[in-house]
Amino acid sequence: MIQLRGVTKKYKNNYALRNVNLDIMSGEFVFITGSSGAGKSTLLKLLYREEIPTAGTIMIGNSNIVALPAERVPNLRRCMGIVFQDYKLLMNQSVFDNCAYVIRTLGMSSKEIAARVMGALKVVGLHEKMNAKASELSGGEQQRVSIARAIVNGPPLLIADEPTGNLDPKNSMEIMQILEQINLKGITVIVSTHDHAMVDYFRKRVLTLEDGQIVRDVQAGTYE
Repeated sequence: MIQLRGVTKKYKNNYALRNVNLDIMSGEFVFITGSSGAGKSTLLKLLYREEIPTAGTIMIGNSNIVALPAERVPNLRRCMGIVFQDYKLLMNQSVFDNCAYVIRTLGMSSKEIAARVMGALKVVGLHEKMNAKASELSGGEQQRVSIARAIVNGPPLLIADEPTGNLDPKNSMEIMQILEQINLKGITVIVSTHDHAMVDYFRKRVLTLEDGQIVRDVQAGTYE
């Protein structure tokens, strides 16, 4: 599903990634680990086309997204869900509206939008809070809303950049369990994380980045 060949990203005199080659198959759950500055966030930004590599190709499905015209990038992102460490919610809007925002531009009927939003909120266990404002929720609940928003359009790929970075251990575990359940539905899940305990507990494929290069790739691995 995802293939990187010779991917390099350089910022002025600094290399964020160096000649990265990587294959991720449909339905995999992959942790991306490494110290701050190792290249984890850069790698994810390349996948959802916020950044373009200095060199190399990135295939998602049958498309080289490096060569994708700018006007087609929104279509690419509709095929993936993205979860951020800082949630990026509309705090004065309801839980329902935060999730519906993503799909209201797609020409769906109100009935279909409601069905999709409720389905996504049930996955993360927040359907009973659909009318609450995002600002009224705890950090763990806000992150669950961001996950619901990411999956509301039924994407085949979910990318999460440090999704538990602002959460305590209990909420971190709940978020990772939700991501695992989403993966069990056949969705490819890629998670960048510093969370040793979560990586060690879930024993998924673990990629370790160091100085912009993949130095370790282990199935059912631990953080180190």
